[in-house]
Amino acid sequence: MNEERAVLVGAGETRQMAELGRLAGTLGIGVSAVLEQNRRDGTGYLGRGKREELRDLVSEVDAMFVIADDELTASQARVLEKACGASVVDRTELIIRIFEAHARDAASRLEVELADLEYRLPRVKGKNPELSRLGGGGVTTRGPGEQQLEYDRRVIRDRITTINRKLKDERSGRAVRGARLKESGTPTVALVGYTNAGKTTILNRLSGANRSTRDRLFETLETTTRLVEGTGADGADGSDGASRPDFVVTDTVGFIRKLPTQLVHSFASTLEASGDADVRVLCADASSEDLEDEISTVTETMNESFPSENGSSSDSGSTILCLNKADLIDEDRTRKLRSEYPEAAMISALHDCDELLQRIYAAISSRRQRMYLLIPHSDYAAASHLYGVAEIHARENTQEGVLMDVSLPNSIAARYLQYTTTSA
Repeated sequence: MNEERAVLVGAGETRQMAELGRLAGTLGIGVSAVLEQNRRDGTGYLGRGKREELRDLVSEVDAMFVIADDELTASQARVLEKACGASVVDRTELIIRIFEAHARDAASRLEVELADLEYRLPRVKGKNPELSRLGGGGVTTRGPGEQQLEYDRRVIRDRITTINRKLKDERSGRAVRGARLKESGTPTVALVGYTNAGKTTILNRLSGANRSTRDRLFETLETTTRLVEGTGADGADGSDGASRPDFVVTDTVGFIRKLPTQLVHSFASTLEASGDADVRVLCADASSEDLEDEISTVTETMNESFPSENGSSSDSGSTILCLNKADLIDEDRTRKLRSEYPEAAMISALHDCDELLQRIYAAISSRRQRMYLLIPHSDYAAASHLYGVAEIHARENTQEGVLMDVSLPNSIAARYLQYTTTSA
């Protein structure tokens, strides 16, 4: 099979050409050449001389596409396309097509379609017909929103209204489920991070889930939630003998530099799980040459989505930095990262997550109240409910009832005030 070929172009001071090449490869597009310039031209993205150079380069390598590292205006795309004689795709459209190809559940498909429509509204002409053939032929045939290529503005706006209404219903349903989860006292942990940092592999290791972990960008789009079971009263965790609580872990969509505004907004509802979580695990690829920038990108995007992240609210969750893929770096790199990020959990999720798991339990404990309870035998159900919810440090059966030393989530501690007693 002949691979579709492209020339990558980047202009301005913040160019991410290697990452753009990986994005193209995710849709099966091969990179034949790269052309860059330091100044971004307002008329045609590249200056006139560079556009002429691009035309010769496209002809030389027989490329079908020119892929720009930034979002282009409609007029910039027309000028560049006319100059180079090839189909022009900007970074935003490329990422939207990747999201479209990977969207699996109904909510994700709606969110991708919303981003696509908002991108297309000022352009109107529709999807790039050449790009629509990529990704195995099914990239642009997913979801209920696939309609005729030529939308007029009224049809697009009507569809956006419909999608927003459906997504509002989805958010309401998630809010109800989230409220029930918080009421139950089960701690929540959200995995956030740069795309391809290994979040899904960490989810699989913690929970035993069997999610796809192929090495490609944006493998996960929808929010996936799994239960991680704690340890029983026998303290079989091998540490201090305490009973560890269950917790719920959520895998979220990955971040990326220059993530299109349309996708940030449309996936805000998906990321609500991160904002509401008791503990956030910021996952990063320890082997990445751009580790610092990738961590900054995630932090800045989270701060923009959830401003209280920087606030002083006592309800804001703890954040754990997890440097994954430690098996891919040498000892010198390991020592350097431990020096630069002393608070980070450094793991290889392909092998084990023990260090991260202990950090998660410590963070959960920090958001709990230590209480000594004497629960009468007649209220045994109240004691039974604590398993899987509370961290149980000690338990003793007495004539008066069950004497327990526990750490309770703040959300349910008030229910057990009636049973409080002094420590022995």
